[in-house]
Amino acid sequence: MLMINNTITGFSAQWWLIIILSALFLFVFYLLIDRQRIIFILLVFFISFVLVGTVDELGKFFGVWSYPHQLLVFTHRFNSVDFAVIPVILTLVYQFFSKWKFYWIASLITSPFIAFIGVPIFTFFHLYDLNHWNTWKAFITVYPIGLFVKVISDFIYSNQHQ
Repeated sequence: MLMINNTITGFSAQWWLIIILSALFLFVFYLLIDRQRIIFILLVFFISFVLVGTVDELGKFFGVWSYPHQLLVFTHRFNSVDFAVIPVILTLVYQFFSKWKFYWIASLITSPFIAFIGVPIFTFFHLYDLNHWNTWKAFITVYPIGLFVKVISDFIYSNQHQ
């Protein structure tokens, strides 16, 4: 194992878990992506990826959470949460629930799942450290990110079809 900036890196069990989770979520995304709207759904994934990554950078900058293990040892920007898990979930929610009413409901189901199940699992496996954060704050953060993904994606879609 290699130690960089007090972060254990290398081919640890956590590193393999990041590889497996990322591959699993990206594979599920590949299987479920709407092939008729593939370009637009990939755009939604990119929007989700950028929003989640931006919020994550803010959280890391202010020290409210951290990631002791990374996918790539030379960067702190590729962890399983930013790279695959949350962007895939948000994108699939958008794909399957395009009407606002159903999207609100689906977001109200997936956001607590991410916050109250996903966060503790990632914390348990030491992929994610809650420094000055908790699951309620995670819920309050993830839910608006999902809504913002919908607003931006719908805006782009409506402008594309005018």
